[in-house]
Amino acid sequence: MRKTAILAATFSVALLAATVHAGEDPKAAAEGASKKAADFLKSQANEDGTFGKSEARVVPGIVGLALNALVTSPGVKADDPAVQKAAAYLVGLQQNDGAIAIPRMGNENYNTSIAAVALKALNDPKHKDVLEKCKKYIEGCQLDGDLGYKSDEHYQAYGGFGYGSAKRADLSNTAFSLEALKALGVPEDSEAYKNAIVFIRRCQDNSETNDAPNMKGGENSGGMVYLPGDSEFGTIKTRDGKEVPKPYGNMTYQGMRSLIYCGLKADSPELQACWKWIKNNYAADKNPGGKGSEGYYYYVVAFAKAFTAAGQKEFQTADGKTVNWAKDLAAHLVSLQKEDGSWANGDKRWMESDSILATSYALIALNLCNEAMK
Repeated sequence: MRKTAILAATFSVALLAATVHAGEDPKAAAEGASKKAADFLKSQANEDGTFGKSEARVVPGIVGLALNALVTSPGVKADDPAVQKAAAYLVGLQQNDGAIAIPRMGNENYNTSIAAVALKALNDPKHKDVLEKCKKYIEGCQLDGDLGYKSDEHYQAYGGFGYGSAKRADLSNTAFSLEALKALGVPEDSEAYKNAIVFIRRCQDNSETNDAPNMKGGENSGGMVYLPGDSEFGTIKTRDGKEVPKPYGNMTYQGMRSLIYCGLKADSPELQACWKWIKNNYAADKNPGGKGSEGYYYYVVAFAKAFTAAGQKEFQTADGKTVNWAKDLAAHLVSLQKEDGSWANGDKRWMESDSILATSYALIALNLCNEAMK
């Protein structure tokens, strides 16, 4: 199947209706797609623990995503050679400071956070010391002290996490870092979470809780952006004619699950604002607020993990329609899967044309869909 994520929303609905009409159980179809995807990743496993043949195959974050996708697939055992070799590859890259990274490649915190979540999912006691070092490294990447910046830059970065090699925070790295700290057992009352909430608030279009000057004047949509005052998809003009950063799906769902990891409850103004945006912009077949299919496979993971963290299976959108996110997303992902079990984005931004990366994202999301449909 060579469809791209830019297809209209009606396609997934039509596909779901078609499978039901043909007598095929949508859940069975999704489970079958997960198995095909896991088989594809295993078929692409290299002896050194990497996957595929692209130059990006050595990136710890990509190996970590593939490992996580396999480990969370019900039919894949922990002692599978592809799993064990990938885990050994990541462990072998751990540096003296605890980072799982390739020296001089950069993106240390991004790679370490993803690798730590994957290794933790294996639940292997032999990784205990490795993961403890990862935790200390990730904690040290939070920008919550004297950053050596002038006040306005410090203000924007405080409480967030960046790539590790530069003192600039963004919501994407913050979400990966908080997921890792949560998985690694950092208690909910930790200062790390309290400080992170400050940064996440400043990424949200919500005047009730956001005190960042460069986020003032928005429409209070509840959506989130990449970092305070900056969106990966430019700006929008408000009804008052002001240009403000454009909220979009990737970051809104990343921010939502991060707030939940930080201990905020469903009735908090921050999460209530998230739900407002989601109910007005719900989509399983595209990254709302984005451009075309850019970042779609990153989006499906953020989407599935946010609803999973919230414990929400069905809800009403702003137009009164009751939706089931897992069924909607699973149907669309099944429609996009290629015959060999892989996925790839027709848009190259953020490396999603790489079938290993896109398939890892899609399989992680599909596994969460399958859990939610039980």
